[in-house]
Amino acid sequence: MDPRIEPLLAAALAGDVSRMTSILEAAPELVSERGLLPGHTGLRTALHHAVGGDSEEALAVLLERGADPNVRDEGDDATALHFAAEKQHLGMIQRLIEHGADPVGEGTWHELDVLGWATCFGPGRRDVVDYLLTHGARWSIFSAVAMGEDAEVLRIVRTSRAELRRRMDITNHRRTPLHLAIVKQQPATALLLVELGAELGATDAAGLTPLAQAAFMGQRDLADRLLAAGSPLDLPAAIALQRIDDLVRLLASEPGALAPGGRWESLIVRAAEVSPASIVAALLALGASVDARDRSDTAVDQTSGYTPLHAAAFRGNADVITVLLQSGADVAARESRYGATPGGWADYAGHPGPRDQILEGSIDLFDAVLFNLVGRIPEIVARDPGALERRFADAVGTQPGTARWASRAAMTPLELARSLEREPVVAALLRAGART
Repeated sequence: MDPRIEPLLAAALAGDVSRMTSILEAAPELVSERGLLPGHTGLRTALHHAVGGDSEEALAVLLERGADPNVRDEGDDATALHFAAEKQHLGMIQRLIEHGADPVGEGTWHELDVLGWATCFGPGRRDVVDYLLTHGARWSIFSAVAMGEDAEVLRIVRTSRAELRRRMDITNHRRTPLHLAIVKQQPATALLLVELGAELGATDAAGLTPLAQAAFMGQRDLADRLLAAGSPLDLPAAIALQRIDDLVRLLASEPGALAPGGRWESLIVRAAEVSPASIVAALLALGASVDARDRSDTAVDQTSGYTPLHAAAFRGNADVITVLLQSGADVAARESRYGATPGGWADYAGHPGPRDQILEGSIDLFDAVLFNLVGRIPEIVARDPGALERRFADAVGTQPGTARWASRAAMTPLELARSLEREPVVAALLRAGART
């Protein structure tokens, strides 16, 4: 790989147009080349990183210099347009389309086209959807369901009834269109799918039926309609709907189902994502573990070690975070892919309130370094003297899942603080007894 590609990608991500232009003037052949930027997974072009960095100016310069908008990245097998659609960045979408980006973009790893990225991953902003459609994008069953476009849903199903049984990719939990209608809070579309013959007992990758999904999301009216239509009542739905007699009956036939090792041990993770605090509290009272670990095939980004607190933090579910913390949830638990705690996931997702709530707990020394919490260092060291010499890999407990994780694996808290150039943290660690 050309050694100049990494600086080009970094400049595109940072929106440093001057630096980017300087590199391209010396090496114009790099404008569409893929490379690996430290801390990122998979090969991507400068265009991908300009979108990732929200720099429309950098994107425009790259396109003017001949960047190919249809180069796909490694991993998602997606173009810059897919990512711009997910981010709902209309200006970038327009520039990419004007420079020849494929508006359909089928064949990504996530089995969604450009419109699918805009509507299933993104919130489906109407102006974005309309622009894509007028420039060649096409409805699929999933994008139509996500937007509540019932006329399109009807047309697609009448063309092929198999679309009712079509499944999403593993990132989207292998949901059916009916599951998706519920997740996207499109009750009229959900009922249309039921009328068209959608399977009421179909389960997603997490084992949730459409009824259970609706119940966990607090969509009680829709849940009642699904029950009336003949939806089977299983344990997750009975818990979420607080149907006590059914719950007692189902637990009697499957004792220990919610406890570690039980069939539904990770159900509390699903609940922590979207449910009200009362449902999570009920699960804990019924034997679910506050620190249950999600299965890698249902956790976000297929990581392992993902806990209910990670899930609530990522979704910003503040009431559930309170219940989990009061129940003793481990704020220092780290998942395997990014080596991050629940506080780190809240921070990444842009939830400062939940992040700070979590960071008030018994965090480890690495989070004190990462979040620049100088005042917490003496207390953490007093509680855990061995933390000063512990390596990051030992705190995570698994093999590195990303390049950034790998780069930190052998670091002590002091070495991490120095790599981040946090001198007040370095000084505090030295005062606490860290060895240089």
